[in-house]
Amino acid sequence: LDGKLVSNEFKFEDKSKFLIKEYDYKKKISVRNQNSLNLLNNALATGGYNLEISKDYKFKKPLVVYNYFSESIKEQIISYKNSLILNANSELRILNYTDTSSKNNFFVNSFDYIKLKKNSNLKNIFINKDRCNCYFHNYLKSDLEQNANFDNYILSTGLKFNKIDIEINLNEEHAKSSIFSALSLSSEEHQEIKSSINHNFKNCQSYQKIKNVLNDQSRGVYQGKIFVKQEAQKTDAYQLSKALLLNDNAEFDAKPELEIYADDVKCSHGSASGSLNENSIFYLMSRGLNYKQSKELLINGFMLDVVEKITDSEIKNLIKNMIGLKE
Repeated sequence: LDGKLVSNEFKFEDKSKFLIKEYDYKKKISVRNQNSLNLLNNALATGGYNLEISKDYKFKKPLVVYNYFSESIKEQIISYKNSLILNANSELRILNYTDTSSKNNFFVNSFDYIKLKKNSNLKNIFINKDRCNCYFHNYLKSDLEQNANFDNYILSTGLKFNKIDIEINLNEEHAKSSIFSALSLSSEEHQEIKSSINHNFKNCQSYQKIKNVLNDQSRGVYQGKIFVKQEAQKTDAYQLSKALLLNDNAEFDAKPELEIYADDVKCSHGSASGSLNENSIFYLMSRGLNYKQSKELLINGFMLDVVEKITDSEIKNLIKNMIGLKE
């Protein structure tokens, strides 16, 4: 509630296999690129949580972190930190759900640190469906050990302003990471994803696919950087960003970056934006759909490409319903 850990319930899990408590501010975590919002978070942060999963324990159910921001908040900065550690061979699916319909102005500035130890597996899903006047910034730093796997899903129907900074460090052999994003924006909403994937060791993989549907005067921004150290041979890294512009006033800005110092790598990036294909709309209308149905079907198909990457059928169906996607 408003950045503070106020309650928790784990009735499906073995409570001896994990530890949850309020964030320990004695721990100092450095980030690769300090910015003014990180420094502001360091100065003002209170609340948040520490969660550590024991070795060899796999959560039986997805863990929902329910971030609720109350109507009483107005003209305030809410800052907090979270820490998540998965020990060797552990597994977790986590759903970070933001809930606020407040019409007041306030700013949420958060920092998440994630540590994945050997052979651990984390699926990290961010979702919100509310449209509000709030401003959000989240910096996520993660360190991956050998054979760790870290999947991020960013799904949204829009906040007035939302920026996610993601720093992923692949520090040991066969570590893998991915970022999948499906954002649907309207009005004057602004969503920004900035990723820095650092291949610090050989034989690591990373994959990024970012998709935006932009209407009215909304703006989507994606800045993705793949950094490959000299010793990180056999790196396999891929990034792709696409945007569907439904209005002449909508805007999509993409800046893919590659910084490679190894010579035996497979790295690629691409970016494309455009409007709906009128020939495709005409084809669907010739099969009995009206114009609105044809348009919705094409948009759903564009977005579902990302959602279908979620292998858990319950989570997938929940997300489809929440963000209004149809088969």
